[in-house]
Amino acid sequence: MGEGGVLVEWDWWTVGFGDAHAGAVGVLIGGSEPGPVYFDVGSGSGVPSTRHWSAYDGRYRRPRAEALRAVCACGWRGAAEYPLDWATIGDRPLYEADVDLAGPLADWTAHLSVVREAAVPLPEPLAALLVEMAERHG
Repeated sequence: MGEGGVLVEWDWWTVGFGDAHAGAVGVLIGGSEPGPVYFDVGSGSGVPSTRHWSAYDGRYRRPRAEALRAVCACGWRGAAEYPLDWATIGDRPLYEADVDLAGPLADWTAHLSVVREAAVPLPEPLAALLVEMAERHG
């Protein structure tokens, strides 16, 4: 679970960066990112919600995404926006619409390249110490 009971579904993840740079397809409505989508499951105190791009399809009074972009767990947001063609998508759920996510994926991958180039490797003795500590407390 993410913050405030919101389920965060990351679309992309790498071993090298783990959760720190997990990537996802972000949604834009009116030029900004909307809040989470809530699912009506009847009565009860817990109301499930999500920020996964495929939930913003306008069905069941949910908001309808206008464009997609890459996002990263570190807070980075891709500059490129990829408009959705609702005339082609029609009233199908987004997860069934065969939406091309190559643009957002390429943008997130480019972001990781910049992060990787800026990363400073740990000296071997420090890396070994961290591994030893993790094994003791893992």
